[in-house]
Amino acid sequence: MICKRLASNERPIFPKRAIITAGMPYGNKNLHFGHIGGMFIHADIFARFLRDRIGKDNVIFLSGTDCYGSPIMESYRKQREAGYEGTLEEYVRVNHENQRKTLENYGISLDFFGASALGEAGSIHKQVSAEVFHTLYKNGYIKKMSMPQFYDEEKKIFLNGRQVTGKCPIPGCTSEKAYADECSLGHQFLPAELIDPVSLLSNKTPVLRDVENWYFDLEYCMNAVKEYNDFLRKNTNTRKYQLKTVEEFLKKPLLYVPKKYIDDLGKLAAKLPPHKCINEEKKPSVVFEFDNLDDRDKAKNVLEAGSIHYTSGKTLVPFRLSGNVEWGIPFPECEGLKDLTFWVWPESLWAPISFTFAYLKEQGKEADLSSWWYDADSRKQLIIDCFYACKVMAILIHPIAPEGCEMFREYLNLGEELWDWSHIFEPVSFYITDVDSHKLKYLEPKVDFFKKHDCQLVEM
Repeated sequence: MICKRLASNERPIFPKRAIITAGMPYGNKNLHFGHIGGMFIHADIFARFLRDRIGKDNVIFLSGTDCYGSPIMESYRKQREAGYEGTLEEYVRVNHENQRKTLENYGISLDFFGASALGEAGSIHKQVSAEVFHTLYKNGYIKKMSMPQFYDEEKKIFLNGRQVTGKCPIPGCTSEKAYADECSLGHQFLPAELIDPVSLLSNKTPVLRDVENWYFDLEYCMNAVKEYNDFLRKNTNTRKYQLKTVEEFLKKPLLYVPKKYIDDLGKLAAKLPPHKCINEEKKPSVVFEFDNLDDRDKAKNVLEAGSIHYTSGKTLVPFRLSGNVEWGIPFPECEGLKDLTFWVWPESLWAPISFTFAYLKEQGKEADLSSWWYDADSRKQLIIDCFYACKVMAILIHPIAPEGCEMFREYLNLGEELWDWSHIFEPVSFYITDVDSHKLKYLEPKVDFFKKHDCQLVEM
């Protein structure tokens, strides 16, 4: 459902069916008020609104516990050090049940609250994850790549994303904390680019070791993402900040080299792969722009060989799909790579599909999955009744403001049946025999439905 920018002669439109997803809280803690007030209440209001608009049978509101990922593993490790004796799955299950209870206590009207690692929903999520991989692989969107990963030599273990901290390498970033491949402000980069990395397990500097994993090749999606971002900018009410943030990552690969480290720009440029050199007089760095990531990485090797400091610009880098941590959804064995698990970031993105299937299976309607996610019929829309909100409001306050509400009823030219609460959620058309010929009562200019009390009037 796209928030379409309406022309002056257009009315809002709604989908025939809708799936509302609230963000998935990590399985390492109970919910706090920020989860409820900052996320679930907004989604709950929207779900209730759509149920009124298109019917409760046409809306599925779901969420669930995000069971995998570095934060869960790190929290569990600390709990074990503090004396906790349960398994990691038991730890997550307790948090999941506490989250469910909190949502019920707040009256959040979820149709389904699952868990990506537990029960039937967890089993379905494993199947869906395997299907996603095979589909991406078949269509050539992912490839096997060898990338450096942090390794703690003292603890003799590969470190997951949140077990390494350092400084963000993106120019201009003000984040105070960065992890293995992203900072706290959402900038993504390659592990080798992290500045001053430290292992949280040993407080020592970890080393980088090459590890093979599966990556989504985002570079080849650059043009498609640009086109979609431009469409949203021109045709929708998408927030400008959101569009600008996406746009920042749609630039060609850049390297920033401080001028103080360059003795001879011409000689340096001659050593680099094909590029565009941007040398602005008042800027502290020379910018080298490359057509692709391969050329950028070759240039980085040249700079490192010459002990020349540089930083990388924002761009789309390969997005990792797999990892080598034990606590995760098993990744299908392919091309000799085995014993891998899905990385939690991409895996959690399709969890709502898994939860939808689990919910429909509970209802004995698993065959309907395609009509919710894939069927073109789901995109059919209907026009909102523009008087609906006013009508409901009038019915609710009629007992305490009868005169004004009666004027509203007369204006709509409706009968006393309007006040029947058994029809409160019906559209205005429910009360009209012939919508095409129905006429509203003529309303004199500046008619006040709710007259001011004498005490509100000031003598002039």
